[in-house]
Amino acid sequence: MAFNFNIDEKPAVRSTRQQLKPWNIYDVKFTGCEIREFNGKKDPSAHYKVLAINFENEDGVFSVTNFFPKEGDDERHSYDGKNGGKVEMPSNFETLMAIVKQTAMVLNPEGFEKMQAASSKFKSFDDVANALIKITDKVKGKETKLKLIGRNRDGKVVAEIPRILGINKEGEAFVADNYIGSKLFFSDYEEGKRNEYLGSKPTDMSKKEIDIADEQEKDDDEFDLANL
Repeated sequence: MAFNFNIDEKPAVRSTRQQLKPWNIYDVKFTGCEIREFNGKKDPSAHYKVLAINFENEDGVFSVTNFFPKEGDDERHSYDGKNGGKVEMPSNFETLMAIVKQTAMVLNPEGFEKMQAASSKFKSFDDVANALIKITDKVKGKETKLKLIGRNRDGKVVAEIPRILGINKEGEAFVADNYIGSKLFFSDYEEGKRNEYLGSKPTDMSKKEIDIADEQEKDDDEFDLANL
């Protein structure tokens, strides 16, 4: 066997980063929005598109990732309240648009105003996503704060942004929380859940390393590759 002592340009450091952990408010750098497309695992003929809003810091990375809207995503759902009655939830589409608006307003207020003015001409969510990408490309590297809570999935706590939209008694949608910005905080209820998480044994998936180029997984009606 002949030895080759040439030092090539191949990476000598593993390019993996862990996901940011649940229940924390992080100082992060915005690294850009992007549209990702991929085929389904269970049904390769199925094709999916997602909008990813990406952040990073020295501790890891996080991507706010949502599917493009599909038929039925404009329907609201409800569940039984603890004190009786029904609690109405915003539709997936309402939540998605609220995330887009909050992201744009915080990262590039002037760009958001231009996007808002042009929105009457939008024909699809592709137009919305591409406009968001265009105005936020100008502020890549901007520093901000990111609020992550935790959701139990299959017995493991995974990080996600808080629910930023609510429905009042009149049936109107309102901004219930911020996931991004300079002034973020946990409510008393969230502080209790955070203390529970911090006091428990670390069983969350945030310790799992991911390749930067890989798709990140979320759950339910948001982003779960395992169910595709």
